[in-house]
Amino acid sequence: MGNAEVLGYRVEGLGSKGSVRRVLGTGGEGGESGYVNWGSGWADAGRAMDRCVRMAMEVARERMGTEGRERGRVVFKRGRARRLIFRDGEGEGKRRVVGAALDDGFEVLADLTIVAAGAWSGALVDLRGRAEARGQVLAYISLTDEERERLKDMPVVLNLSTGMFAIPPIDNASAPPPGQETRPRDWVLKVARHAFGYANPTVVAPEGDDIVISLPATRFSPIPAEGEEACRSFLQKTIPWLGDRPFGSTRICWYTDTPTGDFLIDYHPEYEGLFLATGGSGHGFKFLPVLGDKIVAAVQGALEDELAGLWRWPREKVLPFRGCEDGSRMGDRDMVLEEEWAKGKRKGERVRSSRL
Repeated sequence: MGNAEVLGYRVEGLGSKGSVRRVLGTGGEGGESGYVNWGSGWADAGRAMDRCVRMAMEVARERMGTEGRERGRVVFKRGRARRLIFRDGEGEGKRRVVGAALDDGFEVLADLTIVAAGAWSGALVDLRGRAEARGQVLAYISLTDEERERLKDMPVVLNLSTGMFAIPPIDNASAPPPGQETRPRDWVLKVARHAFGYANPTVVAPEGDDIVISLPATRFSPIPAEGEEACRSFLQKTIPWLGDRPFGSTRICWYTDTPTGDFLIDYHPEYEGLFLATGGSGHGFKFLPVLGDKIVAAVQGALEDELAGLWRWPREKVLPFRGCEDGSRMGDRDMVLEEEWAKGKRKGERVRSSRL
């Protein structure tokens, strides 16, 4: 609270269930106590990242100019990195990373390879016990214009006892086509959970030998029954007049969790030419305005000592890895995605059998 107040934001303590209900303003319950930061808010991460990619491409083209493009100095290649390319290094017993091979066979070669692959980083580099993917449930509900108006002053809500949170109404409609200035609104309410999440143990061979590490699921199914029930229960308590409305869509968001919740931004100690920028731990996006500069500083060896110490390659693995211990996670530490899907299927079969 102190830092927020220094920045000029008013932070109000909420010492009773009634005061929490007042600030929530939805007619529901938000908890026994809490606080509200009146200067906080949220941002549309998907659209922000899309805009950043387009800006980066525009800036690169402008700086290189036509001559640079004609000489092949500016190349934009989109594809999935299948593996890193290793060669013998200069150091005794060391190997060097000289680029990455894409799924289509194209090889991207470089003097320095930076792995910034988010939750997929562990498929390219052995990060067991240092940074592993964990899945979090999300659910969306469609709203009318009138319902959006009713919820427009609702704050971002996070229950620190359960990890459940809700984002005020978002306009989910795509941008209007060229020449069209307006388009219909598509209001949705997002309900989700910030917890220890689901593991998805996967066999990969990032450095030659098979290992098992948690990575994002490659098949899409409805979120597990326990996750949907958690979202439903939270909605019924927090916004009761929407509590029984069917979810329009659900999905799993994949974090790249580190044991401490700190980023992993450092050179790999065992391979020449390999730098890592990963370990978002579910809060990487909020650093978007400054994180790129910090990564560049780390590459150049100019990062502040304090940050370099926090983000360095962890000397020890935390195995078995049971989630991020940053103090913000709640719930079951040992949920495995396939097992939770199977539980939901068995439960559904029991329900159908009882109705016969």
